[in-house]
Amino acid sequence: MRHLNQINNNTKKAWEKNWQPHEIERVMEIFNYPRVKKQIALFEKYLPKDEKILEGGCGLGPYLLYFSKKGYEIIGIDYNQEPLDKIKKYDNTVNVKMMDVRSLKFPDEFFGGYLSLGVIEHFSEGPEKSIEEANRVLKNRGVFIVQVPIMNMFLMLKYPWELFKRNKFIRRILKKPQKDYYWQQYFKAGRLKYIIEKRGFKVLEIRPMDHEHNIISTFGFLRDKSSYDGASNAGIKMSEFCEKYLCWPTAANMVLICRKES
Repeated sequence: MRHLNQINNNTKKAWEKNWQPHEIERVMEIFNYPRVKKQIALFEKYLPKDEKILEGGCGLGPYLLYFSKKGYEIIGIDYNQEPLDKIKKYDNTVNVKMMDVRSLKFPDEFFGGYLSLGVIEHFSEGPEKSIEEANRVLKNRGVFIVQVPIMNMFLMLKYPWELFKRNKFIRRILKKPQKDYYWQQYFKAGRLKYIIEKRGFKVLEIRPMDHEHNIISTFGFLRDKSSYDGASNAGIKMSEFCEKYLCWPTAANMVLICRKES
């Protein structure tokens, strides 16, 4: 347990440092990207507009800000204060609170929808507690949208090099500063579906997504250097090819649309 707590503390620190160099004005550019437009179309299909929505682990809050501007009654939480302060500085009308998704301070059956975008995979003890808390605060038949990274063919190619770069001994030899890295678990679709459904949800849809981001993360020359995090025209075309012919092997993440059943 002590070891797991240390991993989780390092992950928390890594996320805090991750958000520091980013400015929300630039981050909001993502809603012009084809990959994010596909996400938004899927989320809007399922999120109830007449119910309270929670985004758990919102970080700098681009989706929180987007849906707030679209008229959704949405609350964002994160267990680091610094990104929340940045959100309030950008838009002080947005509702944000410092909170851990594993121990929510909301009443039972308070929300009609819950967004969890790249969060539940970062707890070394597993995602179960965060999923159980999502179930508790959601109303019956409330929507739980979960997005997690998947181990794809591009990551498999890069993984040995990433492990090499993160090795403390190697960094010492190369005189590189030591860094905190967040812990991350990769799920297979069937396994995560089983975990979620065991905790009172019905998984309605599972969709592989974000091929475009995978392409630019792997092949830097296909990135649009003038953008915050966008692909060049060639990168977009390559991602379209991958999505059509290698949908699951080249997806950066998967989205599970879940409904509370009990």
